[in-house]
Amino acid sequence: MKAAQRRQPAAAAGRQREPLHALPPRQMQMLRRARQLMAAGERLLAEQLLLDLARLAPAHPDVLRWRGMRHAARGEWAEAAACLADAAAHGAGDFTLLLALSQAQNNAGDFALAPATLEAARACAVGAEQWLSLSLEFDRQGRIDDAMCAARRVLHLEPHSPPALLQRARCSKALGDAAAAAADCRTLIARQQQSARAWFTLVDLKTVKLSDDELAQLQRAADAPALTSTDRTLLAFALGNALEDAGRHAQALVMLGAANAQARRLERWDGAAFAAQVAAVREAFAATRDDVAACEQGGEVIFLVGLPRSGTTLVEQVLASHSQVEGASELPYLRIVIDAESERRGQAFPAWVPAASRDDWLRLGRHYLALSARWRSRRPVATDKLPHNWLLAGAALRMLPAARVVDCRRDALETCWSCYKQLFGPGQAAYSYDFATLAGYWHAYDGLARLWAARFPGRFVVQQHEALVAEPDREIRRLLQACGLRFEAGCLNFQRALRAIRTPSALQVREPLRRSSPAAGYGSLLEPLRQLLQTAPQAPSLLQAPAPEQGPQGAIRGPA
Repeated sequence: MKAAQRRQPAAAAGRQREPLHALPPRQMQMLRRARQLMAAGERLLAEQLLLDLARLAPAHPDVLRWRGMRHAARGEWAEAAACLADAAAHGAGDFTLLLALSQAQNNAGDFALAPATLEAARACAVGAEQWLSLSLEFDRQGRIDDAMCAARRVLHLEPHSPPALLQRARCSKALGDAAAAAADCRTLIARQQQSARAWFTLVDLKTVKLSDDELAQLQRAADAPALTSTDRTLLAFALGNALEDAGRHAQALVMLGAANAQARRLERWDGAAFAAQVAAVREAFAATRDDVAACEQGGEVIFLVGLPRSGTTLVEQVLASHSQVEGASELPYLRIVIDAESERRGQAFPAWVPAASRDDWLRLGRHYLALSARWRSRRPVATDKLPHNWLLAGAALRMLPAARVVDCRRDALETCWSCYKQLFGPGQAAYSYDFATLAGYWHAYDGLARLWAARFPGRFVVQQHEALVAEPDREIRRLLQACGLRFEAGCLNFQRALRAIRTPSALQVREPLRRSSPAAGYGSLLEPLRQLLQTAPQAPSLLQAPAPEQGPQGAIRGPA
């Protein structure tokens, strides 16, 4: 960690330095001009002036601030944090600067200083706009209780603020209060304020059903001619899901088809590039031996992987009900570690995998454990539930020899249909908006997951969703044993676990388990997707793992 990056801002440290002398007139003119150019979108010209200023007055706080913002705009988070920390050290009480610094520290992986800096920002926040920004950043950093407090502060200052009502609804969902979240959404709809987002949020609660009158009102809203592309997409997904809930499956399929077509226009998916990436991972690990040292490194980590909507949140809720396990939700650290190693080697992952030594892997594992340490401060074991880490599972198990990876599986048709009717955040699941790309992604996941199960027996284990629902007592005991945890009866009552959950299933996993098959209601209407899932991809496998044997209720059992 760079020394500058570790500096505590003056506001948080309780000290204040004397401000530097003002810039000479010519340099001040250059700074004003850079600000004007940045505001006008002339980034390149602004950056050139800032580079000149950085040479002329490298320690001036205004120059440091703008250099930090420049680095942040480029995603150069360590450099941004260093500049912004130096700028903050010259004065106290600058909310905007402290918020930007906390964001940069968090993105740079400085999880010790980012929360302290955010507390410094809270100490000097004034006005509804700043408190809303604070709530959003608390939310982004996984501090939902603090995000809720900040959202309430906004609504105390501005009781009718639409963004604050939406943010409070989001926090209520994460904290398990469906009624409060629905009430805020319905308030916005009644006021016709950000109603597209409110309708989408209301339906996306997934446990709150619309009345017949509300469904008709949503249909009228979706049919309105003057909608932005974003609002049209939000309303189309909301209406499609509401029609399914009402049992009007044929209409729901048409509407969801239109919704996904709109989503495809907003976000492209390069299936060929992704297939090449999966093939490269297979080939890279086929060229390596599993000679990682037998050690306990990583025994405190349980990775949960699979497709979105495959039951990863449910499995995490079960594990987080254990007295020794912290449910940390979707963590970015595995990719951060791998990307940092790729940058160090000047070679993209997985090209460097065959050359990585046992010591290299263990070093990367220590880096991961350092980044994720905050999630094990209360309990000794933490989950890492980022579904698409199935692609990186081989690397995770080389880095952390004692870690477990749980492959959360659900019936392929149910999983893919659930993905198809979900609007994900930008860049999260662009493959899910078309039957063909969705099925191709599922086949890629299925093939590689089976490879990991054969390659890492006992460490890459499979939990079948349908088996968990059918026989929770047996499956939960088996899951805990596979994760190296003693049985605790509290895990059978996982719905009662008090924790924030920040995924679309946040409210569903707090309800009693019940067998359901949303895709079954469509019957033959989903035959095109069913056929795509049943047709094996034509590309030859570079390393084909044996198919796992089938257990009771179709539970896939990896090699013993």
